[in-house]
Amino acid sequence: GLEDLGIVRKGFAQPVVAKHTPGAAPGIQNNRVYRKKLRTQKTPKEWKDFEDLEQDMIRFCRNLDEREYIKAHRLPEGTYRQLVKILNDLAATPPIVTGEAADPYKLKLNQEHFLRVIGKENISLLLDILANEAELMESTAEMLFDWLNKGIEARNPEIRMTQKELYEYAAFFLTTLSGKACLWRRDSKTRILATYYSVLVVDRANRDRTNRHNVDIRPAAAQLMDDVVNYKNLSYRGQYVKKLKALEPPASTAQAPETPANGKPQASGKQ
Repeated sequence: GLEDLGIVRKGFAQPVVAKHTPGAAPGIQNNRVYRKKLRTQKTPKEWKDFEDLEQDMIRFCRNLDEREYIKAHRLPEGTYRQLVKILNDLAATPPIVTGEAADPYKLKLNQEHFLRVIGKENISLLLDILANEAELMESTAEMLFDWLNKGIEARNPEIRMTQKELYEYAAFFLTTLSGKACLWRRDSKTRILATYYSVLVVDRANRDRTNRHNVDIRPAAAQLMDDVVNYKNLSYRGQYVKKLKALEPPASTAQAPETPANGKPQASGKQ
């Protein structure tokens, strides 16, 4: 897992290790003592700051850079810089969330969104990582999500994605035909994780009162809960279930019909 790279899911490196020049990750070979220290000095994940998470990301990407399938892509600045560039390109051109079903042009734009915005080569890179790093997918997805959110909070100049664009992509995956189709073309674990983190993004928007598309996450969350419980190949199932149970109800989405004073719901069309 990520622990083998010196990355601890629930903790972070000691200060002497964490203070490292951005862009230059420590070596991942011959670091057994370093790994042992990381494993034995755990700190709650919420205490990690952006610099800690950035080092985790860089370390993970440096490990990817040693893989033959990554070398075949010939990335001039390495995997980390390429992933940051992909994120920034996506942030610059978010998908269309409303009006897709009624407008064939919008539908076509959304169907070709990722090909148009990041290109065939970057799509191939991401699909290769998903295929070859399936064993690390859950821990990597969590690390990436935390790194991105902390980077946004810290206003890191390298990360141009904001909560607004992140929300647009979450709404795209949860509500549009193109977004849902994109997820259904992926394997079950990828689809579940993408849906899970999309739900968390919209849940944050509910809490911040910034759910501008009035996305109701309850249907997606209910289906997701069923998938999480029944899909066998999930290491963090308990964490996902706990988070889903704590979701904030949508503030501006239509709620269940009110019950009359007599305690009996009115039948539709009857007075």
